[in-house]
Amino acid sequence: MARDELPELVRLQIYANEHRLYERSPEGHAVARILRAGIDDAYSAEWLRSHVFKHRIAQAFAGPFDLPPPTGGDLVMGVDLKGAPVRAPVQHLNAHGSTIGASGSGKTNKCYFTAMGVAPHVQGVWLIDLRKSEFARLRGPMRRLGIELLRLPARAMRFNPLQVPLNVEPPAWAAALADALVQVLRLQQRSSKLLHSAILRLYERLRIEHAPRRVDPGIRYPTLFDLRETTAAWKDAHPQARSAITDALDPILLSLGSDVLGYAFGWTTHDLSRLHIIFELSGSTRAEQDLILNSLLLAEFMSRVAGGVSNPVMNLFIGIDEASRLCSASDPSAVISDMLGLVRGTGIGIDLSFQSSHDIHPSVFSNTSMKHIGRVGSATDLDAFGSAMGLSMEQRRWALQHLQPGTFVTQLGEGSSRAPFVLRVPLLRLSERADHGTPDLDALRALPCRSSAGEGSASS
Repeated sequence: MARDELPELVRLQIYANEHRLYERSPEGHAVARILRAGIDDAYSAEWLRSHVFKHRIAQAFAGPFDLPPPTGGDLVMGVDLKGAPVRAPVQHLNAHGSTIGASGSGKTNKCYFTAMGVAPHVQGVWLIDLRKSEFARLRGPMRRLGIELLRLPARAMRFNPLQVPLNVEPPAWAAALADALVQVLRLQQRSSKLLHSAILRLYERLRIEHAPRRVDPGIRYPTLFDLRETTAAWKDAHPQARSAITDALDPILLSLGSDVLGYAFGWTTHDLSRLHIIFELSGSTRAEQDLILNSLLLAEFMSRVAGGVSNPVMNLFIGIDEASRLCSASDPSAVISDMLGLVRGTGIGIDLSFQSSHDIHPSVFSNTSMKHIGRVGSATDLDAFGSAMGLSMEQRRWALQHLQPGTFVTQLGEGSSRAPFVLRVPLLRLSERADHGTPDLDALRALPCRSSAGEGSASS
């Protein structure tokens, strides 16, 4: 039977079910139970007619998109077209999010808004600046919320890529790190075996035999300087692979130096994941950025997986603006794309922003459940992201013609509805000048670390 042949009350019930009108109030739940029981109740029928009528009028102004679902939560994402707050549980970000928008679409402001909303509810926040130093503008507002957002430039870090993460077996980390270094240093694949063997030799020499179960700065791990010397001195190794590794490592070791990489025990991601930090990498070379990101993200991801973490509440939020290079389908050093699926359910939420869909790895579309489309520069971008969100042609045309700066088509990754809707993100009035100041090493001095020379202070 066609829908228009059904009785009016049945058609109204179908409409109310499709648009979840009953879920918006306790009264609606009661009306739904009465009508589904087949009770002839005049009040319930009038309630249904009135709410369907009001919703149809509101829907007419919303274009081809449904109004936001009545999802409650502690995170205000923005407002709908009527100016009402749109809320979602912070834990929805545990399934990752992605945003696409051209320059001027408001996606950086959206990153600010999301970070400000999430920070009070999680243990740690990592905001990663790859090209600019935008996130430093949040330090003042975060401080007013009682949150100290630490600024950490690349050359103020104290880390050791060869340091085995908590719960990870040394052979497993040696294999993963060797593969990561091949990508970061853009080496031939045959170099992976040489790097893997050299790392295992260093672990054997220093008796690194078991997975660390706690943060112990008394353990001395080999450094990248040790790896370079061991590789260069390995006369039986393939000469071309050996030269390629040393040639690729030398510029990084010279640039970052022992002040950053000369730590037998560096800051652990276990400690850093409990802090709110801006990682400012904009002044570093591409290879240095890739090395730092691979070391941080891969270590924390593998540590949680090896520790048996499964579906906890999100306690680490990672926001990355201008993340296109990290998720490129053609770039072998892309950090994030291969990890998104692995870290779901480990308590890490990742929020990525892109200017264009060009060359984004397909896994980004598959493994970011919450999606946002801002004003884009071409229909190609809208089609690529719109297909992942299931937008109809009418919805894509509307988005291409009507989206303004600060307005997004949004799809929630969790909850009872995945129907896309229109979201407006209010403009945050931030200082035009970023709060750079000096690196916040004072707040990080308490973190245990130990230089290769045996010094035990983070400030060494």
